[in-house]
Amino acid sequence: MTAGPLVKETKLQSSSVYHILDSLIEKGIISFETKNKRKYFYAVSPDRLLDFIEEKKRKVEEEWRQIENALPALTALKTSARKPEQEILIFEGWNGILSAFKEAYTQLKPGTIAYAYTITKEFGGADPEQVRWLINKVRLLRENLNKRLKQKITLKIIAEKDSDIGKDQAKTGFTQVRFIEKHYTNPAVTNIYGDVTVVALWLQRPIAFYIISKEAAQSFKNNFELLWEISK
Repeated sequence: MTAGPLVKETKLQSSSVYHILDSLIEKGIISFETKNKRKYFYAVSPDRLLDFIEEKKRKVEEEWRQIENALPALTALKTSARKPEQEILIFEGWNGILSAFKEAYTQLKPGTIAYAYTITKEFGGADPEQVRWLINKVRLLRENLNKRLKQKITLKIIAEKDSDIGKDQAKTGFTQVRFIEKHYTNPAVTNIYGDVTVVALWLQRPIAFYIISKEAAQSFKNNFELLWEISK
């Protein structure tokens, strides 16, 4: 068919349809011919989709090898860099915040305790499914870390009463969960990992403050201990 029926069928702007058609032609997924000064577009054999995925797979594997080869040098550079005693970094977006947690877990020593408070039932504009996705990713991160460690990392959590996420976390190994009434909660979730504190705000576009400070971490830990005593 020509581009006109495609615009009508997809309900996209004509410029977008032409852009997509050009991209599909370049990938070899569709072809075209010109009749009476009009372009007619044709789908090629569906087998071409498998060829296209195979090509993407090859490129990803090549990028994987390049990064894998560069990792030792990059890790050495990061290790040799002088770490500041105090620093605040900002991470945005779901993958950005996941990176903040991954970085925080590298700071934990075997056998230490991490802390998180307060996990609420409601979130400040964030999609609850996205929040659960992130928390499950972090939980898997902790579980995989503990599989490699003889001295396990323990996590203490304070969650709002009747929080489903809190109840789920209570089923995880090396995790202790207590619950607290709503009027003690706040929209920010504070996570303490050694001298690193990650304060996450569950907004529509979430943001996390990654704080490197021994004094700040101790202060947040003191607040945690106060709430822990009155939690159930």
